Amino acid sequence: MKSPLALSLCIITILTFSCKSKSDKPGALESLSNLKNLAENVVKETKQSSDRWEERKAKGDTIAMGYKELQAYLPEISGYTTPEGPKGSQMNTPGLGTWSQAEQNYVNGDKKIEISMIDYNAAQNTFLGLTAMYGMGMSFEDDDKKQAPIDLGMKDVNAYETIYKKDKRAELVLVVSQRFIINVKTEGENDESFITSVAKSMRLNDLSSK
Repeated sequence: MKSPLALSLCIITILTFSCKSKSDKPGALESLSNLKNLAENVVKETKQSSDRWEERKAKGDTIAMGYKELQAYLPEISGYTTPEGPKGSQMNTPGLGTWSQAEQNYVNGDKKIEISMIDYNAAQNTFLGLTAMYGMGMSFEDDDKKQAPIDLGMKDVNAYETIYKKDKRAELVLVVSQRFIINVKTEGENDESFITSVAKSMRLNDLSSK
């Protein structure tokens, strides 16, 4: 596993170049102070992930739940149907670990919602960099979209939101209990309160206790 400092520098280097706009104006990272804060957040998130993993190991909880069990956490959304039903799979990759995933598409006329979930309980190292990035506290905005962490008021739930300005769509990434990654995507709707209400309709408190 990479050390927290090495991981911090790797992620920040990527974001420093990726957060520049087309006009080459400074993005979210504008000073050494910002870099220091982001690095500290990565170290903090990495430690939290490691601590939660050690807690689960101590209880003998070292594998990802089956995809069928994970599907039970997909919500019902008022006004939307699920014509295709839920999908899911489990994967075991030597050297990377084992994880399960579940997903479902929702439809209401021209409006669509896509929810996908991953339980990476047995693949902590594989997803460590991704989850640390979402916990950095970075925000970004340009003419096309705005991205920022948001507080859902739930313990052990980190949320990172993207609202598109020119298209009616939005995305919300949740990292729950340093174990689950949930992606919520909407098309035909880019209202912040709507996408957060979809997330809150899920059994996040149950997942955060895992």
